[in-house]
Amino acid sequence: MTNFSVLDCPIYFDKTNMLDMLSLSAGRAILCQNRMGERIVADNSWGLNPTDGIIRFGDKQFRAGILGTESTIQGTWLWSWAHTESGLPEKSVAESRRAKKNLPELPEFQTGKFELDEIHSGHNLAMIACAATRENLCYYRCPYDGGAAFVTVSGLPDDIFAPADQPEFLRQYIEIISGFYCDHRLLAAGFLWQNGTPFVADENSVTADFGHIRLRFLFETTEDGLNRVLDISTVE
Repeated sequence: MTNFSVLDCPIYFDKTNMLDMLSLSAGRAILCQNRMGERIVADNSWGLNPTDGIIRFGDKQFRAGILGTESTIQGTWLWSWAHTESGLPEKSVAESRRAKKNLPELPEFQTGKFELDEIHSGHNLAMIACAATRENLCYYRCPYDGGAAFVTVSGLPDDIFAPADQPEFLRQYIEIISGFYCDHRLLAAGFLWQNGTPFVADENSVTADFGHIRLRFLFETTEDGLNRVLDISTVE
């Protein structure tokens, strides 16, 4: 199975902009998160061993990399690579170091600790970290008193990361734009790119080729500078 990093997506985006990176990353990340939630997490209890880098859901265990922690008390994010007093072994914090290396132009990935807000949340940072790799990664939020640790989850079954067909892709895209703040054009392009679906894009549209059917997404630019979808239709 071929994996595509959003960093290679053939559309213009600003690598220094958190919202651009989030918009590119959210589509496939949310699709895979939903699949993991349904097929792996479900009603199972979870357990994390941060020292050994293992997370368990029921009787299944997977490799876990500690990305960072949210503090609900301070309202801040702290990358594990910057948490020098944690005592965690290098293998446990390696994923956070890789995220820093993969995104050298994105300030949020180079700053050890910063304040959380709607855009800067553990979920959003984790989605970008996973999307910037060429590996099959999901993430999980592990809550504790006063905050939560966010960890990558690797070694999941391949079907979690299988490409979405046209109906599933469209259903997931519409669900995301209904309740998620992002640039809809970058969302479509990033999702298609990581899905392995050929597409062409211009200033106001993205046309995707699902083989048996093509979808055209039309956009308008709003006052806040983001692209909002106007119409989605099939084309000959």
